[in-house]
Amino acid sequence: MTSFHSDLPQDIDACHALIHELLDELAEVRERLEQLQSQQPPAESVALGEPTQQDAKLAEREQTILEQQVTIDRLLADLALLKRALFGSRRERYIEDPRQGVLFDLVELNGELAPAEEPADGGEAGDSNSDESQPEPSQPEPPPPPKPRRTSKGRGRRVFPEGLPRTEVRHPLNEQEIPAELLNDPLAKRFFKKTGETLEMEPPKLQVLEHYQEVIVREDAAGETTIITAAKPSRLIESYAEPGLLAYLTASRFADHLPYYRLEDILSRYQFRIGRSTQWRWMFGLAAGVRPLVDLMRERVLLSLVLGVDETPVRLLSLPGPGSATSYLWGTVGDRGHPYDCFYFTEDRAGIGPETFLAGYGGYLQSDAYICYERLALTCDSIYNVACWAHARRKFEAVHFTGPTVRTHTAMGYFQRLYDIEDRGRQLTDEQRYELRQQEARPIVTTFHEWLLEQYERELPKSKLRGAIGYMTNRWDAFERYLEHGAIPIDNNRTEASLKYAILGRKAWLFFGNEQGGETAATLFTLTKSCNRHHVDPVAYLRDVYTRLPTLPESELETLLPDRWIQEHPEYLLQERVDEAAQRAERTRRRRAERRQAAGLT
Repeated sequence: MTSFHSDLPQDIDACHALIHELLDELAEVRERLEQLQSQQPPAESVALGEPTQQDAKLAEREQTILEQQVTIDRLLADLALLKRALFGSRRERYIEDPRQGVLFDLVELNGELAPAEEPADGGEAGDSNSDESQPEPSQPEPPPPPKPRRTSKGRGRRVFPEGLPRTEVRHPLNEQEIPAELLNDPLAKRFFKKTGETLEMEPPKLQVLEHYQEVIVREDAAGETTIITAAKPSRLIESYAEPGLLAYLTASRFADHLPYYRLEDILSRYQFRIGRSTQWRWMFGLAAGVRPLVDLMRERVLLSLVLGVDETPVRLLSLPGPGSATSYLWGTVGDRGHPYDCFYFTEDRAGIGPETFLAGYGGYLQSDAYICYERLALTCDSIYNVACWAHARRKFEAVHFTGPTVRTHTAMGYFQRLYDIEDRGRQLTDEQRYELRQQEARPIVTTFHEWLLEQYERELPKSKLRGAIGYMTNRWDAFERYLEHGAIPIDNNRTEASLKYAILGRKAWLFFGNEQGGETAATLFTLTKSCNRHHVDPVAYLRDVYTRLPTLPESELETLLPDRWIQEHPEYLLQERVDEAAQRAERTRRRRAERRQAAGLT
């Protein structure tokens, strides 16, 4: 079928005329094109780098595409990290890359780079002195003990502690099922045989204590009456709750992280309901009553040579009116000589908070890179800021997770070797750990710094790796300061773990109702977390504190400090937690030792 446009001519003459007209237009177009080409610069000038308008537009588009691609890559990396945070493992494990095996095959000896050789005395690679007077860190690491083999029977028989009360449960024979010849046989012996042990639990119970005070009354002949009444024991707060119930509620709320409304339901099962407002009022009174003890703990913490500090946000209901604000709970962790974990509450994150509760402190302040901590070190000559290597490692690990390269492997390798040194020095004294760091860690730290400065110049300005490098190089004095003393940890993980204790139940209790609630929580978290640090039963400890504190002289206040209290009451030590922590540390140490041995680093 023939198709045509209705506006085209239908006869031959008209078609010829249209063709000639089109040829004339084509010739005119060619002429105009030749004129435009004659006005263009010669090819030599274009080759010499004089861009045309079209080239400029193309370059602009290419730059826009490049910037958009960089943005896309950054968003994809953030998305990958977000997915890992939501659904993936929280463990930031680094697996050694075989390509990086030659990176640390050179060690610095007498100012020159030379191949690392195994010392003749079997010491660590890189030790230049084999004298017997070398400190303990230079000695070779003993081979890890063999792992105990698990039998086919699995776990061993559970042995219940002797301290638990025991009740005999007898299961007699059914007289009708006993054969007649055995029932009356004088030679048949009949007895009960112990066949096993099981565990039973009686739920807690509430009981009412009826108080009676002894009274002596005497009326003389003149009609005057003399009355003598026995004194009632002093109470920390005026309430109908005894110290045991108050200790249970405190531990349930601030150690077990149960919100008040759940405790309300739990107590209802025991035939008495205590409203959440009443519970909060009691906690507020208890926090005020134990303030002298908590203030003593906070004073002792500020005497620490090394003090860890961190903070976390908590919702604060803005009353009156709807909505909520963001308040902050701050945690400080003392060193071994002042073993207390103290908490503070502020309504915002302003620097006035740390300036207040850290007033008078002098020593090494270990924290993240929050500006208020760094400002404290700049304005106070007695405070030395110590950076956290774990925070820096996380930044490199995030880059390595989203796009591993030779550079990220190299950086992670530096971190791994520094942490291996810390692992081997964990059981040493502060002096021995200091010597170990000077011999082995300081050369690695120096080389790492030089490598960071070199890589910083090579990376693009908006590169995530450059950002991670800048985070460290801008604060290098603070990162290097842990080498100054053996008591300074390499990271601030201990403070983060302490703060996690307080925020573990944040999804349960959700918010602080008001400023007084925040202050109450900070005070009672200080007591329960310090108990947790020393593996003390918080209910037993708080019961004794609430009983004795009202009449305790100020000179004996330190006997209620958790580390002192557990020495006088060893029966309330949670030995299972102590053993569990020791076993976990031993498993970690053995695993790392095996990895170092497999990599030829021991």
